[in-house]
Amino acid sequence: MKHFFITLFALIFICACGTKRQYFEPAYTDGELNHNGSLKATIVDWNLFSAKLSNNQIILKNTQATHDFKLDKNYILLAYQDGEFIEADDNGNLKIYNSTHEETYSYKFDATVVGIALNGDDLALVLANNSIVFANRSLGIKFIQTLTPAPAQDNRVANPIFLDNVIIYPTLDGKIMVLSKDTLKIVKDIVVSAENFFNNIIHLSIQNNQIIAATAKRVMIIDPRRTIYQDFDIKDIAVSDNAIFIFEKNGNIVKTDYNLKILEQKKFDFAIFTKVNLYHGHLYAFEKTGYLIKSDLNLENIQIFKFSEPVEKMSFMGDGKFYYGDKILDLQ
Repeated sequence: MKHFFITLFALIFICACGTKRQYFEPAYTDGELNHNGSLKATIVDWNLFSAKLSNNQIILKNTQATHDFKLDKNYILLAYQDGEFIEADDNGNLKIYNSTHEETYSYKFDATVVGIALNGDDLALVLANNSIVFANRSLGIKFIQTLTPAPAQDNRVANPIFLDNVIIYPTLDGKIMVLSKDTLKIVKDIVVSAENFFNNIIHLSIQNNQIIAATAKRVMIIDPRRTIYQDFDIKDIAVSDNAIFIFEKNGNIVKTDYNLKILEQKKFDFAIFTKVNLYHGHLYAFEKTGYLIKSDLNLENIQIFKFSEPVEKMSFMGDGKFYYGDKILDLQ
């Protein structure tokens, strides 16, 4: 029996060593790309909405107007909304600065703030211990509920959404919770997916009066009439006015409508998507080994460009630019 296990182990080891890793190798390219700008510092952290540089400056996904704002040490920007900068650290501290960079609010919560939305003086927050919070700058905490602990999380944490008299919360354990601002009670509790790890909501938006929510394993559409979903192995997701684009871990790009009907899909064998974005009617997807895939929104006219080096450093896409380490590539 001992010899059997030794032989079995040896066979497994030989097979593992003999398996050659396969990489994305396009049959053609449409040219080469090199960075055409530089940052004053390198990217050291990022989330869905911003990137942090080593000098504590920031890059925002959808605006350039705030590049002169500097974070406090050990803080990261969670949102920029209504001219206000919302930052948080790992110890539960939250700070809000106005457009002239004056601190207007601060509070220490019991856990790190990982998601936030503002509505005037009202705050909707998601904490790292999977608590959802409704607070007011003057009145303090109005509602808090701690949900099932989520020990392993993706750093792509969606922010809550204020909608009329309710707040839509994305949780870290794969749920959507809807809180009534009037009664301070949960009026809807929807399970998007039930994975054990890395099950936080990575996308939450409202399009065409429908809620679009996604984890790393499932996309769900929620409206008053029905709830529909479809499973994907999701690397990233992008949403346009009339379509959803799912970038899968196997190199597949899937386009669906808002009924999650697949309209088109393209496979890029062995591609590992690192950052994706919608910009001026095109999809942009950077591939880890050093390629940019550009496509129209019908996934028909596709161009592939060779990037100057593999995308192994921290990167970020926003406002028509790709930021990589301390370099800038203007997609225009």
